[in-house]
Amino acid sequence: MDKVYDIIVIGGGPAGYTSAIYTSRSGFDTLVLEKFSAGGQMTQTTQIYNYPGFPDGVDGFSLGQQMRAGAERFGSETRLTRV
Repeated sequence: MDKVYDIIVIGGGPAGYTSAIYTSRSGFDTLVLEKFSAGGQMTQTTQIYNYPGFPDGVDGFSLGQQMRAGAERFGSETRLTRV
């Protein structure tokens, strides 16, 4: 039997994972659906220099993985799939 989620977030970029963090912290069972990789399009960027908290920049793939880990820390789940 499939699990029923309270909230499904479509898109695993910065906005999607921010939503997942807040909804999970609020006690909702949250699923993030992303078609490519955690972080969305920014994973194609080799270096991001304008993201808060990374004064020396960060590569897009690493930042996406950190966003996913942050959301999963509060109970969110991620599935790589097309919607």
